Amino acid sequence: MDRRVSYLGLVFVAAVWGATFPIIKETLLYIDPITFLLYRFVLASLVMLPFVIRRIRRKDAFFGSIVGIPLALGYITQTIGLKYTSPSMSGLITGIYVILTPILSIFILRVKRDPVKIYLALAAFVGMGLMTVTSTAGEMIGNVLTVFTAVFYALQIVLTEKFLEDGDPFVFTFFELLVVALISFLFQPESVMKFHLLENGYVLFSIAFNAVLGSVLAIWIMSIAIREISGYMSALILILEPVFAVLLSTMLFRFPVTGFMVAGGAIILVSMFLAIRRENRKGKNPQTYG
Repeated sequence: MDRRVSYLGLVFVAAVWGATFPIIKETLLYIDPITFLLYRFVLASLVMLPFVIRRIRRKDAFFGSIVGIPLALGYITQTIGLKYTSPSMSGLITGIYVILTPILSIFILRVKRDPVKIYLALAAFVGMGLMTVTSTAGEMIGNVLTVFTAVFYALQIVLTEKFLEDGDPFVFTFFELLVVALISFLFQPESVMKFHLLENGYVLFSIAFNAVLGSVLAIWIMSIAIREISGYMSALILILEPVFAVLLSTMLFRFPVTGFMVAGGAIILVSMFLAIRRENRKGKNPQTYG
């Protein structure tokens, strides 16, 4: 793949993942979070199945399933949180996982402690505090849940680095998504019987968009593009995800953005940028998810 095509591909991925925040927020007016997640990841798994069925190895299935647990908890807390907070806020708070990832690596992967990473994490939390200073009690519930989302996503990335090794990333991802569907079902078994909710055209569109574009296609494009360009450039482009979340929420769905949100979001984005730059100087390659 040509480098310019890789750049455009990653911008597309960031835009798709940024768009999922306001789209899901609107969807939750018609469907509950767990039912949405169940249908989304069942569809994503079915789309991926023909491409992995002959490539499955026990190791990828086992460790992919384990890493799917924090991923599922991340999606559950994020989607429930979106019911209470704005998509702009959700996108920016979720992005904190870029900073939390190297911190968790200190304890799980036993990497050398870096005080700068801790300072950047503290700066990001200051930014988050500014963003939420005018939040109502209901919005605060959503914001707190989304903080847990960032932690779970960071944990998922660190565990992926620990367990994937020489495995097949596509098969590994398939089992992660399959586990998200399974945990969603176990969390709320009655969701499987809510087929009538699919009669709503917007719900059907949202499930298809998030499953096919937001899960399968985005991950496939990202995997190909990252092989062609540096991790530094990839991470810098993918950091556009929360930016797209704010812009699309405001432009297309009229969700309000306050001065405190702008100031706090700027601190978070600068902290994320500096954390990614520092990681890539050491040869790391942070990942981004939507």
